[in-house]
Amino acid sequence: MWTVLTETDRLLIRRFEAGDEQLLARIFCDPGMMRYLGGPWDAPQLAEALQEWRGDWGVANRWHGMLVRKDNAQAVGTAGIAADTLRDEPGVELTWFVLPDLQGRGYAAEISRALLRLAFDGLGAERVVAETHPDNPAANRLLHRLGFTCLGERRYQYEDLPGFDRQAVWALTRQTHRLDQIISRVPA
Repeated sequence: MWTVLTETDRLLIRRFEAGDEQLLARIFCDPGMMRYLGGPWDAPQLAEALQEWRGDWGVANRWHGMLVRKDNAQAVGTAGIAADTLRDEPGVELTWFVLPDLQGRGYAAEISRALLRLAFDGLGAERVVAETHPDNPAANRLLHRLGFTCLGERRYQYEDLPGFDRQAVWALTRQTHRLDQIISRVPA
């Protein structure tokens, strides 16, 4: 059976397995999916990333895996968290990708909430960070709805994402996250 990082009512994140390349290619080798991250990867880049993600599973608080529906085992994307991966921004980084034909169903928000609980409650993180392209309205809107604060835009050139040279940096602290949870439980 699968090695599972976390789950929700509908979804789980499992460790990448042999055979996941085809689905990952639909994400990382697709120009539409990668338009905000500098362009599609080629097959060697994808193979290298998959090997890294499989090897890093759980090492130094790094988990990236396949996002899967629990009811039918359909892969819907990828998601994960990794500690201290953003340059000059301490904290656990939150990432997700949902396949284009499955977007708009709440999967990104659902798994992001579970990953926030894992980061704050399971890992004891004080801060969760995320990085998006400033022109990516869906990702920026989701982070705002989750309670993140946009820290502004920066310019940094990633070696493995050559066209992703503008980033919006977002952060959510343990204290702010707890306050949002308390407020959301108060009856109107």
